Amino acid sequence: MPVVNVKLVTMRNAAFAALLVAAPIAMATQRDRSSAEDVTAATQYKSLNVSTNPKVVAAGEYKLDPHHTSVTAKLVHMGLSHYTLRFDAVSGRFAFDPHHAAASDVEISIDPKSVDTGDQVFDKKIASKYFETDKYPSLTFNSATVKIVGNHILVDGVLDFHGVKKPVALNVTHLGFAQSRMGFSGEATFKRSEFGVGEWIPLEADEVTILVEAEFVKT
Repeated sequence: MPVVNVKLVTMRNAAFAALLVAAPIAMATQRDRSSAEDVTAATQYKSLNVSTNPKVVAAGEYKLDPHHTSVTAKLVHMGLSHYTLRFDAVSGRFAFDPHHAAASDVEISIDPKSVDTGDQVFDKKIASKYFETDKYPSLTFNSATVKIVGNHILVDGVLDFHGVKKPVALNVTHLGFAQSRMGFSGEATFKRSEFGVGEWIPLEADEVTILVEAEFVKT
């Protein structure tokens, strides 16, 4: 018959029992901590008094917050899906006067080398072959006119892309203003062939949609 180490079995049973007791306590502690964090977050959000009315935004100069900003582009691939890419290096400013929108202006600059499709080899090909970043190291948008309609801000400007400058309209939804920070969602469309980037049309669609999610902080 096998020899049973009673002492060892007893120790293992005790350790297992202690684990059974400790696990629920740890889970309860984690729940309490998470609950406290949720309450704190809710309290802080309420104190912000976020307003979706652009008329209440403090006038002045704002700087783009790159940590809360994304610029993505999408175009139809083979008529089957929207192929999406992102630009990771974006900077900009916004001089805004809610009571005199015509005096407002926006400047956005994108590094085309920062294009990100999730495939680093393809990213380099897009940057060098299609965007020709050695010749055209930046992609910019500068506003010409700014209008406020409800909680929408209509921005007509000039897109400078691949060495070509053309007018582009940016339809912006003002999402909110809190303290010294405001946020927007924007959308614009254009034909890439008009900017000299016409490879693979119509297998890859000519029309490109740009989606912008941005936060600006008052300087």
